[in-house]
Formats: sequence, C-alpha cells, structure tokens
Amino acid sequence: MILRIDIGAYVLTDAVREAVQSLTSDRLFLRSTVAIAEGGMENALTKLSDRSTPQLLIIESTAQGQALFDELNALSELCQPGTRVIIVGAENDINLFKTLIDQGISQYFVATLSADELKNAIIDAYADESANAKCRTIAFTGLSGGVGSSVLAHNVGSQLAKLYNDDVIVVDLDMAFGTLALSFNIQPNATMMDALSQLDNIDESLLVRFMEVGEKNVSLLCSPSNLNTGLEITDRSIEKILNVVRQMASYVILDVPHSWNRWVQDVLVDADETVLVGVPDLYNLRNGKNMIDFLTPNRGVQAATRLILNKVGQTKKGELDAKEFKDVLDLQPALSIPYDSESFMTAMNNGEMISKVAKGSKAAHGIESLAKLVSGHESLTQVTKSKGGILSSLFKKK
Repeated sequence: MILRIDIGAYVLTDAVREAVQSLTSDRLFLRSTVAIAEGGMENALTKLSDRSTPQLLIIESTAQGQALFDELNALSELCQPGTRVIIVGAENDINLFKTLIDQGISQYFVATLSADELKNAIIDAYADESANAKCRTIAFTGLSGGVGSSVLAHNVGSQLAKLYNDDVIVVDLDMAFGTLALSFNIQPNATMMDALSQLDNIDESLLVRFMEVGEKNVSLLCSPSNLNTGLEITDRSIEKILNVVRQMASYVILDVPHSWNRWVQDVLVDADETVLVGVPDLYNLRNGKNMIDFLTPNRGVQAATRLILNKVGQTKKGELDAKEFKDVLDLQPALSIPYDSESFMTAMNNGEMISKVAKGSKAAHGIESLAKLVSGHESLTQVTKSKGGILSSLFKKK
C-alpha cells in the first residue's frame, strides 16, 4: 500500500517535527508530499487563510478548553471538504478526546507523539483509501526482451490461485504485444484499452465487464495486442485503473512490458513485490545493474525486489552463474529456472499452464516456489525447506 496525499504540518516542538519528518523516509508515503512549518495552530490559521488546504493537516496547539474549540472552529472554515486533521494538544482529557473525534478530528494526541503513532493515525484516517492494502500487487518485467517474464507472471498467477484458493487478477500492461490471452487460450471480448477509454466512469462493476475468466479464481484483464490503439497511456490513467483492480482480488499480477517510461517506473516502484526476470548473460547483467540501481533507492528497503534467472542452461558455454549476478547486483537471485523448451513450447501452443503440461518438472517446481515466495505467506527459507532444497538445486547449472 502506498498513499498519495499532500501533508501539511504546523509544529511547535522538535519531537512532533521529527515524527512528521519520519514520514518522508517511509515507503507508505513514497508518493506523498510532506511540508513542515513552525508556529503551530496560530501559523496554520494565518497561512491557510489565503491558500488551499492539504489533504492532511497535522497541527500542534497549546490551547485548552474553549480556546481549543475556538481554534478548531476557525480552522474548519478554512478547510476544504475531505481534509483530515490530526491535532497534538496540551490537555489530557478523555472527554475532550471523545468530543474532538465526534466532531470529525481524525486523531488527538497529548503533548507529543512517536513516528509509529503518527503513521498508524494516518493509516486509520485513510482507511477507506487503503482498503486495497489486503491485496498484494506483484509486478513482473524482463531485463531484456524474450526472457520469459510474461510466461512466469501468468503461471505464478495461476499457481497463487491454486495454492491459496484466493482470487487473482492478472493484468497485461503490454498494449502492443501482450500475450496474456494466448497463455490462457481465450479470445477477449474487451481489453485494457476499453478500461483506459472510460476512466471517468471506471469502477469495479465496469472492470468486471472488461475481464475474462482464465481459470478457477483467476480473472484476466488482457491487452489489445494492437499497434494502433490511439490512446495515450499515462501514469495517472494506469494508477486509476489499478487502484480499482486492487480492491477486487487478494493478488494482482502485473505483466509489465520491457520498456522505460514514467508509468512503467511507477508500476515497478509501487508494487508490493517487483520481480525482475533475466537470462544469465552479459546484457541482462548490465540491465539488471541499472534496474537495481534505480529500484533500490526508490522502492526502499521495506519492499522486496526479486531477481529470477530463467532459461538457465540454454547456452552452457559462456553463461553467467548466479554468483556473478550477486557480486555485481548485490542481490542474490531468488530462483534459477532451468531451460525446458519442450515444456514451455507445449504450454504456449496449447494455451495452458506449465503445471498442467509438465507437472513434476523442475520448471513447474520452480514456478510453484516462486509463487510461494511472492505470496507473502512464506519466506525464502520456508520455501526452500518445504521443497526439500529445490531452490538450491535449481541454482545448479546443468
């Protein structure tokens, strides 16, 4: 979950300033703006009299009793509809607290507050916007073209539905060359472009009409696979659709094209899990280094970025190994999937998943392990133990 809100704070003490400042380094507020000013409530009333109010106000006040209510009445006349307000006050009175909450104040703290208390108060204040926090968004992209990122994305989506009996939505964001419909052997009646063309009316009921059923618990929002869509895709348009999609399933799989623009960057940064798929060669090592250098500071340490080496063993001579990727990228590949052209080609031609056409194969085990890893239910250590060391065995080159 990432909140995109404007936060304005008017503080009196260093403790409150530090708590507000801590928001700027928290992944939850990656897309938010935080402005801090001195002067508390008095300065807030002065400054906000001639400017629009931010979506969230955090204000420190020393007023007590009726004086505090007078300040809040004056503030209410300046606030735009929908503005949330958190007050840090001086009076420790449970009846005052209840009255303020009843009157619409999001939270009232006495004297000071910690960074965690402030963060939790904001989460509570925006509980309606953060309803999709129960959804786990997993973005797949390739370090170069043709590395199998889309195939893994589609298969992981299928596996998540089977493993956890949860609803999964797979979204194909490759408008020109997407393969989601082919992977599930369907002819979509509507696509992502239909959703993009009706942004003003987009909601769950409309998106359901644009989706196809891939298999049990798996819904598909396919791409048009058309070079001439005629619609401009922006970071805001993609975000608006994905915000609705996240409210409709436990898992959302994003099949992100191998391209580089603002909306692709935002999708990769905002996802709960970002999975980079590459083959073990020099081009992918270089591209992987560039991607990690971009994603690490932008995603932060709280969000996982996974590296998957695919088609391992396809060209044994000159192929790089997992250690070389780890040394350069400072990131241990989470999984290496062996080259298995027959299984993947059969799956592609039949429009079926690897778990069906090659059940029991190392590729199928690898995809299942990857699904468990990105699910959020199991750690890398747990996945390794549950498979009797399957991850370590998959790292070995054939």
